[in-house]
Order: sequence, then structure tokens, then C-alpha cells
Amino acid sequence: MVRFTSFAVALLSAVSCSSAFVPKNMPSKPALVQLSAEKTVKLGIFGGGTVGGGIVDIISKKGQYFEDLTAADIQVKKVCVRDANKERDWDTPEGCEIVTDFDEILNDDSIDMVVEVMGGTTLAKDVVFQALKSGKNVVTANKALIARDLPEIETLLKEVNTGKAVEDEVEFRYEAAVCGGIPVIRSMPSDFV
Repeated sequence: MVRFTSFAVALLSAVSCSSAFVPKNMPSKPALVQLSAEKTVKLGIFGGGTVGGGIVDIISKKGQYFEDLTAADIQVKKVCVRDANKERDWDTPEGCEIVTDFDEILNDDSIDMVVEVMGGTTLAKDVVFQALKSGKNVVTANKALIARDLPEIETLLKEVNTGKAVEDEVEFRYEAAVCGGIPVIRSMPSDFV
């Protein structure tokens, strides 16, 4: 089974501390062994601003790169925004809905991963907690949320994952919230400890 962290780190590292862009120097094919898509990973993104729009753009423009990297077809299914009528500087991908109700993503069983890039701490915490409780993997670039609530999130993860096989555990990743998106957090426990 393909874990979602490779995708999460690569994607959010690419857009974290920057404006919405697709890196020009990103190779069209990864330097890794190319794999065919074994499964589809459907995303629900909270936040359609600079970072959320950047994620949508990168997935749209570099989808084959991520598929080769992760052996998964990454699809943005829904993007939750405050104002659905607001003009966006990114194109909505085919099959993607713009929604304003959190529950449109949180209660959608077809969504595998929640990407929280809405900012703030109160609503973001509610989204993250509900997503984890619903069995969805979560990726965030929200520094304030991590600084304030990481111990509580880690406690919730332990509760949610109790009794699950490792491959079925819900994951919470925040690589893009620290070190400018440099993939250091995942490396520390696996490579240095």
C-alpha cells in the first residue's frame, strides 16, 4: 500500500512558504522508479487562497509526476472556501467541486485525505480533529495550529489509531509548516533516531 506521506511532503513542500506556483525546475519525471497508479487518492482541500490554489495548480499541472512518484492518481475532489462566488486565480479541475460547508468534505467517505491550508487556529483545529476522527489522513502547513495544538493532536492520533494495523493508521503530517517545507521531520525519526 502506498502511504500518503511522499505525496504530502512533496506537494506541500513545493507550495509552503511561497506564492502559488509550479516550480519550473520540477522534472517532468521523478528520478525514482516509475510506478503505475495502483489507486486513486481523493483530496479535500480547506482553503482556496494562495496555498490552496497553488496545490490545485500543481496537482493539475504535475499530476503525472506525482503519480509516478507515489503510484497513486491524486485527484482534488472538493475545495472548501469562505465564498464560492469569489473569483479565483486558479482553475477548478474537472470533477472538483467548490464548497462552503466543511461537512461537504468531512462527511464525504470518498475523500481519503484532507489538506488544511485555511489558516488560523479555531476552525482549522475543528477541521483537523473531525477529519482525523473520520479516518482521513491530514496534511497541514498551519504553523499556528501546530504550535498551539500539536500535543492534543498527537493524543487524538493515538486514540484514533488504537488497535489498527500500521497500514490502516490515520496520519497527520505537518512537514510544510516548519523549515520552509524542507522534508526534515519525517527524516529525523526514521534516519537519525
